Amino acid sequence: MCPTLIVAVLLGFMIWTSHGFVEQIPMPDVLQECYKYQTQNIDFTQKPSQEINMLCITKYLYQTAHLRPQRQVTNQTIAYVGELMRRVISKHEKRGHRSKRQGFPGASIMGVRREIRTLSRQEWETFVFRLNQLQQPILSPGQPPFVPYYAIAEMHMPPAIIQAAHDGPNFLGWHRIYLLLLEEALGMPIPYWDSRLDYRMPQPTDSVVWTPEFFGEGFGSVTSGPFGGWPRVPTADRVPLVRNIGNDGSLVSDSSVNAIMSSFSIFDVTEPAPLPQITFETIHNAVHVWIDGQMSGISTSPQDPIFFMHHAFIDYLWSMYRNVQRNSGINPETDYPRKGNAMHDPMSQMIPFSLMNIQGYRNDIESPYAPSPTCPECGGSDYLQCVPPGFCVSVRGFAPGFTSTPGALGSRPVPIRERFETGLRDPRTRGEASMTTIPIRGRRSVREKPTNKTSQFSNDASQMNTPYQNTFVIDGVSDVNRWTFVPVRIIFERPPEAKFESFIMKDGKLVNNTDMFSPSKYNTFKVEIKQKVPATYPKCHISGSGASKVFVQTDGIDYSGRYKDFAVVDERLPISSSMAYVGVKKPDNGAAKFYMTTYDSCGRVCRPRCLVNGRYQECSGAFRITTAYPKMYGRTYEEAVQSVWTIGDQLLSEAHGAEIPIAFICKITKQWPWLF
Repeated sequence: MCPTLIVAVLLGFMIWTSHGFVEQIPMPDVLQECYKYQTQNIDFTQKPSQEINMLCITKYLYQTAHLRPQRQVTNQTIAYVGELMRRVISKHEKRGHRSKRQGFPGASIMGVRREIRTLSRQEWETFVFRLNQLQQPILSPGQPPFVPYYAIAEMHMPPAIIQAAHDGPNFLGWHRIYLLLLEEALGMPIPYWDSRLDYRMPQPTDSVVWTPEFFGEGFGSVTSGPFGGWPRVPTADRVPLVRNIGNDGSLVSDSSVNAIMSSFSIFDVTEPAPLPQITFETIHNAVHVWIDGQMSGISTSPQDPIFFMHHAFIDYLWSMYRNVQRNSGINPETDYPRKGNAMHDPMSQMIPFSLMNIQGYRNDIESPYAPSPTCPECGGSDYLQCVPPGFCVSVRGFAPGFTSTPGALGSRPVPIRERFETGLRDPRTRGEASMTTIPIRGRRSVREKPTNKTSQFSNDASQMNTPYQNTFVIDGVSDVNRWTFVPVRIIFERPPEAKFESFIMKDGKLVNNTDMFSPSKYNTFKVEIKQKVPATYPKCHISGSGASKVFVQTDGIDYSGRYKDFAVVDERLPISSSMAYVGVKKPDNGAAKFYMTTYDSCGRVCRPRCLVNGRYQECSGAFRITTAYPKMYGRTYEEAVQSVWTIGDQLLSEAHGAEIPIAFICKITKQWPWLF
């Protein structure tokens, strides 16, 4: 599609204006440097641009966490976690394993960590009972209710910890210590959740783990299972658990694990690392994103107990990797790479613990693990089955007679700040769930053995019927009234891989080799299928109806908050147009800055265009919003819609087109989509 045509299409929608209160600003340096670094060694045909986009947004949120408001950790929390740490060290010292510099927890104090589906029901129920005990508030005169579980969860929240425990080699050691703290509070080992067993399923959202027997609902609010009704003491930043499984990201795949295990130096599998390297942290991030809800927020992710079972699995993989190193003559406790920011230096303090980062790599703090289930027994679990070519796979789980639409469980906003992003994405997600029923079950489950057949529900149906549940969090407070909504126009060019069996009739005969919607039939649009096209997800799905989603996402630059929505476009047509209304921080108390990005459901990032003096120009995607006029936003979602459309006796075309400050062009180009 030629640039002249795009301009013409856009100009057809707008009215001249001189300026607006949504104005472009330069892209933050951290983002720009990341895009340059991640794309310097690979071609745009090798990696979907959305994978790089998410990776860089995550790194930006990590590195600039101190620039955004965060709730402070209370003195009660600091004292409680400090006491847990002292008890962990004391137990080790009593076992006679005192270090010259520090005491360390003993590896076998709590017992062996096992995969959740290999536990007996009594073992699992004991574990979740003790988790629920930590949810019980402790009341003290003159003090707000103190909840031990959330005291542990809050240690993952401060900006200094976000920076010191992520995006670098201390990620592994810090979270190893973090797991030991919860084990001390529980008095038993944390089982691990091997998400490979679910990834191997035709539809991972069908897994038995998303039932009351294990984690509870995967869609919407968690109302059943052992974590239903969490938190026991709701507060402004602790609202019911929410999950939107399978909307984005990916569970851990065998290929990712194999890629990590093929390396011998921890330098190669820790962040920061250039694409296409796979690291422990990137496969970890992908699972957080896949679960969504609290799990997708860096600060809030420990509020969902899945966090600890997921991290126990990452720690299990690290233990396997360390055994590979030992077998190769490498001592893993001294193989601490010097990379990342200064807070990841091996001799820096492991904030907030009284340890150095390198001490998290000590051999004597490794916990023992039972191996992940393998064929043919699959750990003797009723929840697993061996399938060709010899893999253990989770069984499916649901209750007959209980069906619902995903997201229809009365989800409430969730307090999420910075979010996990990932350079990995399961092609089966593409921003949508893969099933149209929520697995809700009674006291005991009805389970189906897995098959190699795909779900009976079409991808197209799930794509169009699955909403996205936003959290409406601004700086730690969940409230829709803190948001304002900006209209965004999406101009979508038909992707070259789109094929539709809509044939023409000529002289009374069916011409079944000519697609009615083929771009070649629209020569005036100059749309061509290029031989060298941007990479997409391996199993990029083209719906039979032509309907597809384009996602629009905002992330705060000087505030903590994310909003995400989608526009529906028509893949059949050479060019289609749609609208989205996307939330950003309300500027009533001062201007706010945000970064907006858009991508199609095959993983291609769209290019932003900003309204400047009545014309759309290429821009960075970073914006500043103020209360200046002319007004180009809505204080409510409804007002944003009405700012674009005149609604009276009849729905008129866009009378206020000049008030659409941002447009995105989703077209096939032979270069990366960012301005450098």
